[in-house]
Amino acid sequence: MRISHSIGLLLLFWTVCCRSQRTALDDNIEILRSIRNLATIIIGRTSSPEGRQLKNARTQRILQPLINSRTQFPCDLTNARSPRPPTSVHKVRPGDIDVIAAMGDSLTAGYGAMATALPHLMIENRGLSWSGGGQGTWREYLTLPNIIKVFNPNVVGYALSDGYTTNKESQFNVAEALAMSRDLPFMAQTLVKRIKNDKRVDMNTHWKLITILIGPNDFCSEMCYQRSPWSILERHRADLLSTFRILRDNLPRTIISLTVAPNLKVLVDFTGRSSLCEMTVDVECSCLFGLRWRYRREEFYKIMREWQKIDEEFGTLAEFQREDFTIVTQPFITNASFPLTPSGLTDFTYLSADCFHLSQKGYARAANALWNNLLEPVGRKSRSWDDTFKRFLCPTEKRPYISTLGNS
Repeated sequence: MRISHSIGLLLLFWTVCCRSQRTALDDNIEILRSIRNLATIIIGRTSSPEGRQLKNARTQRILQPLINSRTQFPCDLTNARSPRPPTSVHKVRPGDIDVIAAMGDSLTAGYGAMATALPHLMIENRGLSWSGGGQGTWREYLTLPNIIKVFNPNVVGYALSDGYTTNKESQFNVAEALAMSRDLPFMAQTLVKRIKNDKRVDMNTHWKLITILIGPNDFCSEMCYQRSPWSILERHRADLLSTFRILRDNLPRTIISLTVAPNLKVLVDFTGRSSLCEMTVDVECSCLFGLRWRYRREEFYKIMREWQKIDEEFGTLAEFQREDFTIVTQPFITNASFPLTPSGLTDFTYLSADCFHLSQKGYARAANALWNNLLEPVGRKSRSWDDTFKRFLCPTEKRPYISTLGNS
């Protein structure tokens, strides 16, 4: 199924290049231009100053507003880090996080964060990932690692730049495009191996924060092809159980931040989607957008809501609540909707060129919401997201710790 998904995307690129009625020569020129542009991205340079200016103009709309150097970080950094590493998971401050990691699919791999055209989607902007990227600083790219870096500049593990999970720059961001729930146990094993083999990590002293998000590919490319689409729920529960046991048994001093998967009804409800985006979502999420399955959408929405309940259950299981290990579910995306333009249509600047993945601007919004969830008490966490920096929580003297079930 993954192979067919990839082939479908490649065919889509071909269709987009040749969709209008041109001469054969014009078609060839268009294809060659696309190949040249893709090669430019891969080698990391543009052919002229004019090209750089054009690229900047196109990407500016999908970037978060730049924070100037005169603006201070929103939080007071006094006592951001404990005098000595805490022994309880319920006493961990943001500055106590020494290792940061991420698991999931293309949304965690930073897929298409800087894409302004479909071929750009082949590049994983992993360093800009909302939960696992640490490229630049919070002023230009708001990500969870870039926030944690302010509290502890020595934190390690975040992805450094563009690249795939096999590249060394990915570090402890082991997310893979097209990954599904069943891939999580393997990712966990890979992550454990990387952390254990990294000489920078003191396994028994350093506190680790691992963010996990999984589900969209199960919803888009798996659910509708099962004899019973409801069967994905029990398999997901088994996948999480196996994954968390691997992490618990191998990574002491770890906080698992499980982001509840989005209900993709939000994508169906988008307004003002272009004809190009209609094609991309049909390829990337055939279960919800394919004509064959549209009559079952209401059923699929219910399945996704049940999936969310399973995610939230794991934040309360006693098996994973220990003094040196815990799971906390982050529900900010359960009721999230996308901003609208003044004309009342979906604001696609928060989305990548395929109108499915997030742009860097969208990732920054998700990072802000995730950070807020980390500090909000269990049972009182927000279930939506705001504009970037509109609501940016900070540790307080009364509540200086990352929230867990035990300290909420």
